Amino acid sequence: MIKSLIRSLKLSWQRSNEPDGISFLRQLGEMSALVFCSRLGPGNYHKYRLWQKEIPWSEKRGYWHDQKYYEFLNRVNPYSYRIMARNKVLAKALLHFYSIPDADYVAYLSSHGGVAGDGRDIARLGGLEALLMEKTDLTRLCFKPVEGSGGDGFCAAEIRRENGLQLSNLTDDECFSVAGYVEKFLNGCATSDYIVEAYLDQHPALAIFNPSSLNTLRVWVGRSLSGRVEIVGMYLRVGKAGSLVDNLFAGGFGLKVDFATFKTQWALPYDSGGQPFQAHPDSGVDMSDCQLPFRQEVIDLSKRVLEILPSTQFVGLDIAFTPDRPVIIEFNLAPMASGARVLGRSHAALLGWIET
Repeated sequence: MIKSLIRSLKLSWQRSNEPDGISFLRQLGEMSALVFCSRLGPGNYHKYRLWQKEIPWSEKRGYWHDQKYYEFLNRVNPYSYRIMARNKVLAKALLHFYSIPDADYVAYLSSHGGVAGDGRDIARLGGLEALLMEKTDLTRLCFKPVEGSGGDGFCAAEIRRENGLQLSNLTDDECFSVAGYVEKFLNGCATSDYIVEAYLDQHPALAIFNPSSLNTLRVWVGRSLSGRVEIVGMYLRVGKAGSLVDNLFAGGFGLKVDFATFKTQWALPYDSGGQPFQAHPDSGVDMSDCQLPFRQEVIDLSKRVLEILPSTQFVGLDIAFTPDRPVIIEFNLAPMASGARVLGRSHAALLGWIET
């Protein structure tokens, strides 16, 4: 508690020297007032970059602390339905039932067996190898823990067929038998079951930001009590150099997208403070003012997903762009509150209408 407060005070002093920062004393006054009127602590004050001159006080008062945000989620998305998003088998089944595009399903693996995408029983190791031998057009795979989140446990491999069938991680050239790969990188499925999917080739317009990660568009979608479905906001998630995932916890960051033009604008620092930036911190690639494809398709797809989810008023979608179309990577019924930081609006402004 004391360490957090000291860190916030140090950040306030630093931000007061920024061109767009308000004075140190005014920050102290605002932080104190927000704790009193909305229980928003100093840490959140900096997480949401409320030290900026351009943000009006009425907007700052609209940011929610985490408890208030999750109370909102519990009202609009009953907890009993959230298993749909937490379990990738259930989520994939739901998307397939409604013919919503996602990554091609290859197999399900567990420590006691597995099932191919066509319903055949497969042995955990030998059966998967035989299945991949049949799929001669398949070149890359990804393995996702059935109940994983945040990119934890995600693996992606290239299928090599020069000397029999072997797998190698996309990040290096070392080859393994299928059995060896599963044992080494999936722990033999001892601690988790896995969904096996075809690895998506991403659209060149997104690959330029960082080619090693599948960079996805995070879209917040809401539905009011009257049934009106609207896009709340969206931002592009970009991974760090060499990473396979774009998740914040793996070093990724959010890149603001203008909804009207569907062009990228600026990214935010990893540490929740400091100035926005336009060049990728690892490669130096300019990420600003880039036109993203499939704007109307993304809007239609996003609204369609919310419409099929029972007892759900708010969802966060991760959407990948292949060269041909947008596809759903996953949907989240409890997206992190910090998404509002990249969207640049308060929670009240973004989400308050959903309960009306």
